Amino acid sequence: MFIHQKQNRNALKTFFFLLIVGFISFNVVYGQDHSVKTNSVATASQVVRKAPYLIFNGNSDEMVVLWQLTTTTTCTIEWGTDTNYSTGSATTSEYGSDHQHKYVIDNLAPHTKYYYKVTVGSENYYGSFYSAPQASATQMKFIAYGDTRSHPEDHDKVAQGILGEVDRDPEFQSVIISTGDLVYDGDREYYWDSEFFNQDYANIIEMLSKFPYLSCRGNHEVDGTLFKKYFPLPFVDSFYWSFDYGPAHFVVVDQYIDYSTGSDQYNWIDNDLNSSTKPWKFIYLHEPGWSAGGHSNNEDVQDYIQPLCEKYHVPIVFAGHNHYYARAEVNNVMHITTGGGGAPLYDPDPSYPNIVTATKAHHYCKVVIDDNRLYFSAYDDAGAKLDSFMVERHPSDLTYDDMFEPTQFSLKQNYPNPFNPRTSIEFSIAKKAFVKLKVYDVHGQEISTLVSSQLNPGRYNYSWDGSNYPSGIYFYRLEAGDFVKTGKMTLLK
Repeated sequence: MFIHQKQNRNALKTFFFLLIVGFISFNVVYGQDHSVKTNSVATASQVVRKAPYLIFNGNSDEMVVLWQLTTTTTCTIEWGTDTNYSTGSATTSEYGSDHQHKYVIDNLAPHTKYYYKVTVGSENYYGSFYSAPQASATQMKFIAYGDTRSHPEDHDKVAQGILGEVDRDPEFQSVIISTGDLVYDGDREYYWDSEFFNQDYANIIEMLSKFPYLSCRGNHEVDGTLFKKYFPLPFVDSFYWSFDYGPAHFVVVDQYIDYSTGSDQYNWIDNDLNSSTKPWKFIYLHEPGWSAGGHSNNEDVQDYIQPLCEKYHVPIVFAGHNHYYARAEVNNVMHITTGGGGAPLYDPDPSYPNIVTATKAHHYCKVVIDDNRLYFSAYDDAGAKLDSFMVERHPSDLTYDDMFEPTQFSLKQNYPNPFNPRTSIEFSIAKKAFVKLKVYDVHGQEISTLVSSQLNPGRYNYSWDGSNYPSGIYFYRLEAGDFVKTGKMTLLK
């Protein structure tokens, strides 16, 4: 009998232990601090089809919250600068024909953290966001990645890494730039439900509730009908548009309509970049111009986008399509392939033209703008750094003269000077000419050729990396037709 009593006591202890563990686990998984909902996935799935997520519509004092239900019902949304949600509240009703809800929170103060709560019946969903910086801001941070399709379990790991960045530095809770291919088949509702908005993947759902998600169209979005349904952005036409965010201007290219020279989209991109006064300009699209194999390099990007980048000083083009990380550098423009958001990985070939580095990994990219400098880094889903570089904006990027073709040949002093390890060299070409730009050591020995090609009239900016050279004096020499000029620069390590 003693043995039976002891067994009963042990069983009772085990029962209470499991009960406590279960209670703790429930709060960790579903508590307000770690999730967007307060009840179980099974219950939520009966009413909420897509949990609340964010998009940024380009208006600096607004944020758009969207969600989708399985039935017709009204909901409430509350928001504020703390979890009392005292700034405002509203009742929402569905729009369209598929139980969708949308609310634009407006009159937001610049660069302020807001919290919001969406109530659907007895269910509460929580989220937060930072409003856009002031137009005059000189600093910002953002995340970029793409190709999340097919394997939400891998995408969830990437999302976990992104959420970890916010835990370490709240300034990264700004915008996410996506290079497309969100789901396997963008024409079928099943894939939007089971891959991108699947509520079984808590990190993805939490990320979508905290970051406005801004994607271009990829080939897997197909005709884009459902893409536009769930991401109703203010497209100019088809799926291209642009927006400002603090010191940055982003141009979103639709590669599945014409963007060759003279097309409507090309003319719009040209005019848009020309009109923007933002000190930092970026382009993002789906298919890369220079990448490390898999899908072939997109020649339209090489022929039409690259010249616009050089003309308007666009330092980075973000793309995906190939499922790995790679960086190519072409005439001082970085072409980033960030296609490791969850799609099945490819084996990159770093021997492809202009490739600086390439890694097979699920990953995301971080961009930090600090006035005249940009710091880029890429990390895999385990937190290991894959790549990093720094871009320094040349002061001439802000001059009024940049909008016009130069009237004379010129070679400017490199910037910065002294430097370590990278510097930029800018020159102007008044008429079409064969141009050579070379670097020499103090003994007059040629050590690097930056340019050796025919160039059209315009302003050009090339960088030289002195990482593999000792500290000292170096010379750079420009030959353009009859124009010859030499400059001196100092590498200090």
